[in-house]
Amino acid sequence: MRAGFGISTNTDPAAAVREAVASAGVAEPSLAFVSCTVAHDPEAVAKAFENELKGAPMHGVTSSGVLLESSGPKAGVGCLLFSDCALPTAFAATGAEAASELKSKCKDSDVKAVIMSTTPGAEEGVIKSIVETFGPNVAVYGGTAADNELNGSWRVLTNTGAFAEGVSLVAVTEQGGVKMGASMIGPYKPTDKVATATSAEGRKVMTINDKPAADWVKDWLGDDVKDQYENGGLVLPQTAQKPIGIKQESGGWISCHLAGLNTDKSVDFFTPVNQGDVLTVMESGDGPATGYAATLSEAYDVAKSSADLSDPKAGVLFYCGGMAIAVGDNLSGALTSDSFKSKVDGLPMLGMTVFGEQATLGGFDPSAAGKAENVQRNLSLGMLLFE
Repeated sequence: MRAGFGISTNTDPAAAVREAVASAGVAEPSLAFVSCTVAHDPEAVAKAFENELKGAPMHGVTSSGVLLESSGPKAGVGCLLFSDCALPTAFAATGAEAASELKSKCKDSDVKAVIMSTTPGAEEGVIKSIVETFGPNVAVYGGTAADNELNGSWRVLTNTGAFAEGVSLVAVTEQGGVKMGASMIGPYKPTDKVATATSAEGRKVMTINDKPAADWVKDWLGDDVKDQYENGGLVLPQTAQKPIGIKQESGGWISCHLAGLNTDKSVDFFTPVNQGDVLTVMESGDGPATGYAATLSEAYDVAKSSADLSDPKAGVLFYCGGMAIAVGDNLSGALTSDSFKSKVDGLPMLGMTVFGEQATLGGFDPSAAGKAENVQRNLSLGMLLFE
C-alpha cells in the first residue's frame, strides 16, 4: 500500500481539487479519503474529485472551519489517496442499505472494522445497522459531517456527489492489503458532580433527578446559559469545554456534548441518553489551553499500538468540532507541537473537525474475540493509522 496527502486553499473548487490531487502524488489511486470546508461548494468539490480521480472509490465529509495537518489548520480542500489496496466501499441513503451493499462487496472477506461517515442525528442508527449486518465483533470508527455554523450545510462526499443525508462506509478486511489501527480518546476526568437522567428518549432528556432537565443545567452553568434557559437555544460554545460523561458497564466513558435547551425545559444532547443513565460532569484540565496537544500524541500512540503497526504509511485524524472551536488559536500550536509533529511529520494525514465521533470503547484490537462496544460520542479526538 502507498499513500499521499494533498491540500489546497485555492478558492476555486475545481482548481483546489486539482492542486490537492497533484500534491498527493498518487498516480492511480484505488481509494480516496476527501474533505473540504463548506466555504467551498461541496457538490462542486465532489464532482471535481470524481473527475480527477477517474472513478476511484471516495469517502469523505465536510469539516468545520478548517482541515488539519501537521503544519497547522487550513481552510481548504484535502485528500488522502491510497494505491495498491482493495478496501470495499458503499454509499446509500440509510445505514441498513449502505451496510447491505458493503456486505455484498466483501463476499467472504474477513471484515475487521468499518469506517463510517454520515450526518448529525443518524449516527447511532448507522452503528446499529453495521453491527446487525457484520456481527458483534466488528469495530466501528468514523467522524460525522460538519459545517461552520450548525445550519445544516454539512455534507457526505461521495463519487456521485455531496449529500445532506446518507451513509458512506469503508470495510477494512484481511484481504484488503491494509492494516489499520485506531483510537478515540475523551481527554477528561470525572468530577464529583453527578445526576441521573430520570426521563429520556433518544437524544432528549426531559428530567434530571426528577426535575426539569434545563433547571439542572442552569444550576450548573449559571448565567452563561440564562438566555437559552429562558428562551431556548443552542449551548454549544458554553459547554464545549464541559462534557458530560456516561460510564458504561465495561468501565469505559462516553463523552457527551450538550446541544441545546428547549422552552419545555428539556435538554438535547449530541449522543443518545437512556433513562437511568448517570450523568457525570467531566473536567478538561489544561487541555483547552494546550489545544489538547498531549491527547493528539496519545491518539497516535494508541492507534499505532492497537494493531501493532511498525511503520504507518497514512493517517486520518478526527478532532471534535466543538473542541476545535473552544481551543481557538491553540489548535495550531497543538498540531505543530513537538510531541505530535515528531510522530506525524512526513506522514500523509488528512485531519477533519467533525460533529460526532464513532468508536469502539476500550480501544481497537483487530485480533480480539468478543463483542465490540461501538458507540456515538462527542468532544473526542482520535486517529486511524494505516500500514
